[in-house]
Amino acid sequence: MLKQILFPVSILSLAIFLFYSWTLSFHGNPWLITVGTNMLQILIGVISFIWLFQAYRVAGPKQKLFWLLFQIGLLFYTSGNLIWVYLQFSQGIQDSTIHSSVVWLTSYLIFLAALISKIREMSKGFGGNSYIFNVAVFMVTAASISFHYLIKPVLEMSDDSWLITLTALIYPVADLTILLVVIILYYLIRKNKQQNVLLFLITGFFIQVPADFLYVYLSIKGSYQPGHLVDIAWLLSILLIGLSGYYAKSNTNSKVWNHKRPEKNNDAAYPYLSILILLVLVVYSYQDEFNGLSMGLLITFFLVLGRQMQVLRKNRQLVEQYRYLAYHDQLTDLRNRSSFKEEIENLLADYPTKQMALLLIDLDQFKVVNDTLGHHIGDQVLIKTAERLQTAMEKNMMLFRLGGDEFIIVILDATDEKCEAVANKLLDLFHKSLDVDEFEVHITPSIGISRYPEHGHRPEDLMKNADAAMYLSKENGKNGYSFFNVELSQEKVRKMTIENALKKAIRKDQFVLYYQPKVVLGTKKIIGMEALLRWQHPELGWISPVEFIPVAEETGQIVSIGEWVLEEACRQNKRWQDAGYPPLTVSVNVSVLQFKHGKFLETVEQVLEKTGLDTRYLELEITESIMQNIKESKRILISLQQMGIKISIDDFGTGYSSLNVLQKLPIDTLKIDKSFIDELDVDAMNPMVKAIIDLGLNLDMTLVAEGIESENQMKVLIEHGCTIGQGYLFSKPVAPEDFEELMQIPELMADKIEQGTAR
Repeated sequence: MLKQILFPVSILSLAIFLFYSWTLSFHGNPWLITVGTNMLQILIGVISFIWLFQAYRVAGPKQKLFWLLFQIGLLFYTSGNLIWVYLQFSQGIQDSTIHSSVVWLTSYLIFLAALISKIREMSKGFGGNSYIFNVAVFMVTAASISFHYLIKPVLEMSDDSWLITLTALIYPVADLTILLVVIILYYLIRKNKQQNVLLFLITGFFIQVPADFLYVYLSIKGSYQPGHLVDIAWLLSILLIGLSGYYAKSNTNSKVWNHKRPEKNNDAAYPYLSILILLVLVVYSYQDEFNGLSMGLLITFFLVLGRQMQVLRKNRQLVEQYRYLAYHDQLTDLRNRSSFKEEIENLLADYPTKQMALLLIDLDQFKVVNDTLGHHIGDQVLIKTAERLQTAMEKNMMLFRLGGDEFIIVILDATDEKCEAVANKLLDLFHKSLDVDEFEVHITPSIGISRYPEHGHRPEDLMKNADAAMYLSKENGKNGYSFFNVELSQEKVRKMTIENALKKAIRKDQFVLYYQPKVVLGTKKIIGMEALLRWQHPELGWISPVEFIPVAEETGQIVSIGEWVLEEACRQNKRWQDAGYPPLTVSVNVSVLQFKHGKFLETVEQVLEKTGLDTRYLELEITESIMQNIKESKRILISLQQMGIKISIDDFGTGYSSLNVLQKLPIDTLKIDKSFIDELDVDAMNPMVKAIIDLGLNLDMTLVAEGIESENQMKVLIEHGCTIGQGYLFSKPVAPEDFEELMQIPELMADKIEQGTAR
């Protein structure tokens, strides 16, 4: 940034130094001062022309006309100075001639055409015309001053040549027109990517037009002298116009990103400033011809104006506060989602050829912090997280909080190596726990990375893909980072399709229950069954529960799906009993979300009443995850037991059950997870399986082995004391009609079934 400012300041300072060195060296010799000033004008004109030409060469198709017209205008402007210098040396004259004035006037008209072309280009994408009032007030002020001090005196001196008079009149009119166009352009560029470039040009004209006015006024008064402030103003104006071309050329290949910042808006004060200037000049024109009324009016006006300026200042402060609140997160004081959306849109529009990356950060298990320690501690964790993230910020990086526990970092000029370095740095930041009040909270981030333009050209695409990559990090064990890839995009599309289709699956009767028999090991006779959910989508075909159940749990749809499964399983079991089939206990899986749902007990009661199934023929399979809230879980389990419903812990051994808690819960059955059963083919004396079986027998629980696929596994289980199992060795899950066929074979049914135990 300092380098960018240093160059124009140095160039402008050099021009001022050369000008005053020349004028002071030849003080008292107007002819030499004029010659030196003209030569310096020509030199600066040539340099500026070269910069404008370079800008023209690299400009896009829509920009070329603008820079071409400025080149031509500057060529005419410099030619006017060349003509003057030629006449100075050939005829020894000091003042400019009509020939130079006509050439300069032509350059002004060409400049005007260039500015109008730029306004036409930029106004197409500009919404709103709130600036028109300010422009009108300013122009009325400028036109009034110009007419009173310049045009009117010229008309009063119209005895001279009509060509000189016409030229003298056209100059102020042309300057006023340029001033109008430049002011409009100023309002148009304030939210445009060309802001910095065109500000040089606009500043140049804001210097040149008043310099022209002052020159004409001094000429009318006969007080202009070579080396006047007007001359240096003309020099600087042309140099500033040239600098606009220099930076337009440089910005094409520049690696410096321009971060937009909210700017103070002083527009409302401009009309009052114009009125104040006009009023001062009016007072000056009256000189001492004031009476009591006019003095009272003047004092009253100044009082009202002062009061109005105070109101404007307070309003501006309020607007700045509201804007800050609108673009900043109140908890962490980071820029928020609205700021991110605006910033990313600006960056993509302003730098379409640059590389950029989004690092989406989601805190792992943050919900657990909120649920266990409270939202106050959760808020403190977010504040301290924001503070840590800020320590990782470098040049060309921006940090935002999107909401909840999601943060996002934008990296400009990003490469894969840079993204990996930043991601690893972020992971390292969270190795140390957060000290929050009296708690020590260990939190880790999961990071998803998407890059522009490889992973999308629109902000929503980049955000969506970063989100997909972030969820991949979570699936890979959390506390890591992942880059987006095309395969991940396809997975996310499928996941979204499944999520949307799940909402309609029950209504469209796409779900069906399959049943897998539980058998007495050794005899292989059926003693019960487990209801397993299957989904046949009309377009996607059969969708595995492994794929759609996590989506249902993530979106909360598992509650309504679980209710449907419970009711359908009870209804089907009752239907079979009414048809004369042996009464079997049906096991139904219950998710943690369903179990924690406030109306779970009420739902079970309603289903049993609606279907008419005896409670002793229903078993609910829960997971060890319910131990997180043992007090509430125990209350629900006891209520279910009192209703006569059996309780089974599914996939036992894969969770974190406390043995002390387990013996206090009303659990009837332990189901040994398939992962342990698979190990029996490798190690028949697997200590884990033996320990689970011994635990269940000691707690007087029924033991069921899941996923039995070989005779050897069954034999080992029997030797260890497990008597009931299920798996592909006996039968895979089958449709209701196929399960009916199994029940019709007397040899497959246990002789006596009581409370889920073979006798």
